Amino acid sequence: MHGIIAHSGRDVDLFRSACTAAESLGGTVDIVVDSPTIRLAVIGGGNVVASTDDAVFYGSAAIATSTQHRRASALLDGAADDVVAAGVVDGELVLAAGRGNHRLFVTTTPRGDTLASSSLVTVARACGAGIDRSYEDFLLGFGFLPGTRTPFSGVHALAGGERRIGSRTETAAPFAVTPHMPASFSAAIPDLRDLFFSALEEHAAGSKRHAVLLGGFDSMLVAAALRSMGHEVHTYTFSFGDPRYEQRNVASFVSSLGITHHPVTFTPRIIADNLAEFGRFFFQPGAQAHYQIHTQVASRQIAADGHTSIFNGDGCDAVFLSYPTVNRRAALTRRLSHAPDWMLAAALAPLRTRSAERHLGHVARTMRSMLGNLMLDEPMRGHLPTRYLDDSSLAHLRMDPQPVQAETIDAIRAHLAEAVRDQDGPRRAFHGNGLTAQSKVKVDGSVAVSGIPQFTPYLHPAFRAFVSGLPIDYLKKQDESPAANGKELLVAMVRHFQLLPESIIAQPKQSPVDSPIDQWYANDIRAEIVTQLADLPFAWNADYVDDVLRPKRAEEWYRDKVSIGHHALQVIGLLASYASFNRASN
Repeated sequence: MHGIIAHSGRDVDLFRSACTAAESLGGTVDIVVDSPTIRLAVIGGGNVVASTDDAVFYGSAAIATSTQHRRASALLDGAADDVVAAGVVDGELVLAAGRGNHRLFVTTTPRGDTLASSSLVTVARACGAGIDRSYEDFLLGFGFLPGTRTPFSGVHALAGGERRIGSRTETAAPFAVTPHMPASFSAAIPDLRDLFFSALEEHAAGSKRHAVLLGGFDSMLVAAALRSMGHEVHTYTFSFGDPRYEQRNVASFVSSLGITHHPVTFTPRIIADNLAEFGRFFFQPGAQAHYQIHTQVASRQIAADGHTSIFNGDGCDAVFLSYPTVNRRAALTRRLSHAPDWMLAAALAPLRTRSAERHLGHVARTMRSMLGNLMLDEPMRGHLPTRYLDDSSLAHLRMDPQPVQAETIDAIRAHLAEAVRDQDGPRRAFHGNGLTAQSKVKVDGSVAVSGIPQFTPYLHPAFRAFVSGLPIDYLKKQDESPAANGKELLVAMVRHFQLLPESIIAQPKQSPVDSPIDQWYANDIRAEIVTQLADLPFAWNADYVDDVLRPKRAEEWYRDKVSIGHHALQVIGLLASYASFNRASN
């Protein structure tokens, strides 16, 4: 494990505990800040990329020198989003976080001492923090924690752009971008191409050999573009021994471009072992824990193969409003928004029964979530994604009394949705989907264990600002099916400049989370999953978990006809990864 440990220098025992905790995780800490001898420590990509006393970087980007950041209040101003930093400036502890994938976690002792680390579990173990259950209902409902909260009591993350100088807190100026707005759809095509290649060239500077994690059209475009720039490209995909879950057209794609391809093999044992250790490396439990494990294991292999960076297609679907599930949810919300509450309540009642849970499983929970969402006021309606475990599910699952919650679910949803009150339905739904931070958790945990930074051109500030300012019809035609692929402008760019063969452009969308994970949960590693759930911070109903894992015709229909990820046991991934955090803190 790579990362930063920093503290205020008063409580030596706390600092030693943090170092011991980091060592117990089986890794190394690149930079330790415990005195004014280091002016600024910023670690990059898990590896030390600059070793002066002034700057070393953590994240997926590097700044040439920190001499421009002598003022603590200007720390990382204008820098790339994907960095975190810690140091001592003018005798004060300075902490800084970008707005990207990586987090800096902080705790403050009753004596006023501050401990920070880029490893969440290092802070939790050092200060003896246990699981914080005051937001458990929301976490098990939506698969993420709101704001800067973490699963551990007294430990929080710095907010994106936050700079803490001693006891003062400031917000750094965001990366300023003034996008050029094209006059028409056709005029936007060359502009998009220039921004895409500019972002790639910036990230690829300093190396001509790159690894690309393939997940479909978005990442294939990245690989093809790097190859067109004359770079050596090695692609990696997840392999499960079952062609139903393999990435399509990979063999023809890599052979046509002279790309070296590496399948990364996954087995039920690999998933079970890494799920047990999930809380040691990632900063948040998740319903798609298996996908985050896929990326982490692949990143380890890429590092072993000698690569120094990884490219992926993260952010493309979000920027271009192209997740079919999210678009479908936004469309249904719009169409059913005028249904009377009495009708929605009547439909909800039978779905809340134990019988519905037993026979419909995820389908019942999804339908309850959709109907309940329609009963919310604006701007909450249509904002957050499907709720995995709602009040009915939790009543069946937990044997203990409900822990005292800091806020009601509706109160949390209200303040999260306020930021998008004036946005249209699709953009509001995509904002809510992004709050789950699944890709950020994936990248942060993978960088932590591999030491290899990950890049995507789609989240470059200039590229993202340009696309976000376009009319929605440039991204997705509103008269199409809500499940259509979208990415109108991006596909037009690819065709215009012949960046990909038509077979790749026209291939059906495939979810990056696709795998036989439901079969593995329910069969191959069922006993081990149940054993791991013993570390949940509450007593649970074994019969309810057995019902969740039992095959259901409704869920088979859902996998085959609705979900492009063929995944209906999100509840199991969420509960198992939550249990791993409780285990990791001990």
